[in-house]
Amino acid sequence: MTLDSGTPGVPPARHQTAQPADRILHSANAGVVVERVAQIAAGQGDSARRLAREAAEFVNTKHPGLATVFVYEETFGVKDRLHWLIHFRSLEDYEGLLHMGGARDFRDGVLGGHVSQHQADEWQAAFVPGSVRETMMLPHRWGMFGTATQTMAQDPSMSPLAADREEPWFEVQPAHHQTAVPADQLLNTATAGVIMHRVVDFSYKYRAEARLFARTVAENTNLNADGDATALVFEELFGTMERMHFLIHMKSLGTMYKLMGIDARTDPAAPRATYMQDWVSKEQGGGRWDSLMLEGSGNDGCLTPQYWAD
Repeated sequence: MTLDSGTPGVPPARHQTAQPADRILHSANAGVVVERVAQIAAGQGDSARRLAREAAEFVNTKHPGLATVFVYEETFGVKDRLHWLIHFRSLEDYEGLLHMGGARDFRDGVLGGHVSQHQADEWQAAFVPGSVRETMMLPHRWGMFGTATQTMAQDPSMSPLAADREEPWFEVQPAHHQTAVPADQLLNTATAGVIMHRVVDFSYKYRAEARLFARTVAENTNLNADGDATALVFEELFGTMERMHFLIHMKSLGTMYKLMGIDARTDPAAPRATYMQDWVSKEQGGGRWDSLMLEGSGNDGCLTPQYWAD
């Protein structure tokens, strides 16, 4: 490792927009995160990246405080694959933005409407047909999707339901509520130098136990990384059921050594005990963390903020 291994190789995504910090949404303060992925067509690298930047900044400038878009490059995965991370406060805001954009945005989404109206031919040439896909993610909150615990049922103060509504209305909280680390000390999609996107399919049978494990593992990272990494947990919506997403924000690629070191610790307080304990009750046959997930379903991706100075 070099002496400057803690320094990001490119500026964090915060530098992609001129919006002030209090108008920027990111993975820690947003209620919805949509990841749009597209494969750049051969020979279209410069044009595709320019279109990606323009579409992102169009949204950031037109809808500050309602939506924030950052552009990331996939690293150590499929080359020339772009990721837009689109942040909203709520599903209502996402829907409202589509109404504001008119019929084209309903068809093409928040980003696509701008492109189809201004640069449709370039956009169609820039990306491989059929490669564009979107994944909607909500920050995990206890009680989501039928995973309420008995303690939550007995304690009204722990209820995730909105108190000011007559109908049962689930309140999704931003991901910074998942951790005891103060919000101003967390890394997020605006401030991280690198993001590891981990996707895991959990067993439906052990859905509650799986979420407890996921949140525990994430908080182990948050409490032991000394601000060099922040792990936040998201649920996939309108996609594969029981699929969860971990956004592990790191200061730099070299932070990976620190995360590996945390898992390798053997002292009595080491968080590795999380992997040694049973997560499934004896009444259900017992089982450690590996019994909670579908074998072969885990996948790690590495994303770096696109550098806009070119």
